[in-house]
Amino acid sequence: MKNISLLCAAFAVLGTLILSGCSSMLTTEGSAPYTVDDVIDIVTSDFAVCKPHIVPVTTQVEKEKPFQRNTYVLYDEANDFTFSCNAVVRRPTLPLPGAQRDTNAAFAYAEAYAAHLNPQICSMTAQYGFCTATAEESAALIQSKVKRRQGNVELSLFDEGDFIFVSDGASGADMVAVCKELYDMYKPEGNGVILSNLYGRKITFYYLPPAEHDMTKAVFLLSFKLEGRNDWAATLSDNPGSSSNEKDVAVLEKNLGDYFERCLHDAEREAHKRPL
Repeated sequence: MKNISLLCAAFAVLGTLILSGCSSMLTTEGSAPYTVDDVIDIVTSDFAVCKPHIVPVTTQVEKEKPFQRNTYVLYDEANDFTFSCNAVVRRPTLPLPGAQRDTNAAFAYAEAYAAHLNPQICSMTAQYGFCTATAEESAALIQSKVKRRQGNVELSLFDEGDFIFVSDGASGADMVAVCKELYDMYKPEGNGVILSNLYGRKITFYYLPPAEHDMTKAVFLLSFKLEGRNDWAATLSDNPGSSSNEKDVAVLEKNLGDYFERCLHDAEREAHKRPL
């Protein structure tokens, strides 16, 4: 009797999914995954704000039926980058009979879109006298596994996102301006689709003395997080230097800039104490 009840409940959920327009996800173990055209349609619709024009490059069947798995390499002609994604048939997450189509295309596109912004970010931050690690430099810094101490805890100095280096004379106002430009880049037309699919974007600032060229010798300043759900005011409120009761954007920006400059002065003192 219990099994019959569970089966009835499962079919009730199945009916709800079909009526709600989710039936295209549901399939059988021996069915094919989303086609390359399906994936292109999904990405083009979800990321319309990026104005993509996506064309297929290669298609590979990594695993045959049942539970087929395909890999697609796609090229966005409009934004000039290539990305790879999977389309699979897998067991459903809900207690339902059959199988489910799935794809990681949205995350793959968002990740590639963020990567393609790197040269623009490098150019933009250079206008303020800052230096952003290139994609290759960032990968090497993460692989270096250099640590930093925060109280009694040891953390990775370089973990994810964008790494921005400043030196003597950097101003809080410039740091805030950089953060605002990054916000606009990662939220085209104020749309949070890129950031939401990336689960946010972390921007980390470091101090590097003028005579030092080894990025692994940098001193951590602060991290600034961008979230898809937040407008600029909420972004400032969720980041260092803010007051939970403050709503005025100009005040929040000034507080962030002041906090950055305090961190910079502390880092300069720390760097000067290091042995040559």
